[in-house]
Amino acid sequence: RLPNDSQALTFGAGDDFQITHDGSHTYLNNGTGNLYINANTNDGDLVLQCDDGSGGTTAYITLDGSAKLTQIDEAMKFTDSTQLQIGSSADTLFYHDGSNTYLDNTGANNFIIQQSGDDQDLVFRCDDGSGGVASYITLDGSIAKTVFDKDTKHNDGIEAQFGNSADIKIYHNGGGNSNFEN
Repeated sequence: RLPNDSQALTFGAGDDFQITHDGSHTYLNNGTGNLYINANTNDGDLVLQCDDGSGGTTAYITLDGSAKLTQIDEAMKFTDSTQLQIGSSADTLFYHDGSNTYLDNTGANNFIIQQSGDDQDLVFRCDDGSGGVASYITLDGSIAKTVFDKDTKHNDGIEAQFGNSADIKIYHNGGGNSNFEN
């Protein structure tokens, strides 16, 4: 006979693994070592399903054995200051601290943002100052140009340099003088 509500079905010499149902909720409790859930069918999947909000069930997380990937089928929420860590040594961090959002390359290598679609653009957008959003900088892949859609500001003493050896420099020194060097 199986246990009644709030009585555990136990496994192991020390009752290390227990399955309990309290009349409302079901619990899997592992008291020793790791808990493994295996899908041993060749190219099989392990699917975590839950209520879909309208009376049915849907897959939320699928461990796809044939494609060797984890597929997320519903929104995933990371609470404030919880990091999405990428890389074996957590080389890239993506998180929101409750005030600001960070995409942080903590590794010793370059941080590369890349758009690989043929003739597609990489667009940097931001608030337009009046409640909307506007494009500020576009890396236009179809014409191979950087397009500025808003004015740029260079603070005093900061040079705009042109040419491989900074052959042309334009800057303002802060003392009322603007300089153009060639």
